[in-house]
Amino acid sequence: MFNDKPILIITPERLGDTLLCTPAIHYLKTNYPNLHIDVYAFSELSAQTLKNNPDIRNIIMLHQKFDPNEYAFAINIHGEKYLTAPFENINLKIYNLPPIDYSRPQAEFALEFMQNLSSEHFDIKERHYRLFPDQTDRNYVKDLLVQNQVDFDNDILVGCQIGCHSIAKKKWAIFRKKLTHPKIWPFEYFLELAERLYKHNPHIRLVLTGSHSEKILGNRLCKKIPSAINLIDKTNILQLRALIDAMDLFISPDTGVMHVACSADIPMIALFGPTNLARTGPYPTLKNLTVLQEKNMEDISVNRVYNAVLKKISHHLQ
Repeated sequence: MFNDKPILIITPERLGDTLLCTPAIHYLKTNYPNLHIDVYAFSELSAQTLKNNPDIRNIIMLHQKFDPNEYAFAINIHGEKYLTAPFENINLKIYNLPPIDYSRPQAEFALEFMQNLSSEHFDIKERHYRLFPDQTDRNYVKDLLVQNQVDFDNDILVGCQIGCHSIAKKKWAIFRKKLTHPKIWPFEYFLELAERLYKHNPHIRLVLTGSHSEKILGNRLCKKIPSAINLIDKTNILQLRALIDAMDLFISPDTGVMHVACSADIPMIALFGPTNLARTGPYPTLKNLTVLQEKNMEDISVNRVYNAVLKKISHHLQ
């Protein structure tokens, strides 16, 4: 099925959804090293996520012209119908992911779909998400930390994703004054956690991550906790990954940024409420992961997260 002719893989628009596709793309390139894989990206965010990926030859942006005759076929690797809309009048065979099994990780489902497309049916040996910051990204992050007076020998950097993409949507506008959303841990909980950690050890410094829509959260927290480092809206995706590499621990709810942290495989605390942990939880099974889940995010107590943080960074506190 996979011959000398290139293939086109259609990737979704959101960060987390795109990252979920990278193990399956890597499966193909590993087992068919001579195969040329191009990607059709539905957003600039998706393209940034796949930048520098050695498994991919070219990235084609949404609405960018290309020659469909160059490709043997296309693969809708995430399965959603909107991803095939630009191809409706194009003579190009498209293989679509089957209806999603919501009881299993999306990344695993995509991997097995790719495995089943292959007549050789190779074993799946690598499951990690793949991001590729370069030295420029790492230098940029180091400069940010220097500007924020990080003591690289003594400070303990605890990354915190305190918001999520959905707080920018209009339907959540009425909640923004309360700074809440079903997927995120309550803001006042993060504030109490920051105060208690700083009181325990002033070298524990929270590093805030997120996008432009979450600036309101970061600004309010930093007014109360001046030692916190507000890097919300300061990084692109690959710079974010380089930043997470520099952290000692990362705390995140169910967001795309949590999946970026999974690609770094650093110690992590994942906070889950009503979202589907089986489908969108941390992947693959990470060696230094703690998942705290309750029916509602506000039911995850500050004391529970505080104790989990101290346990994760205990070797830094000795």
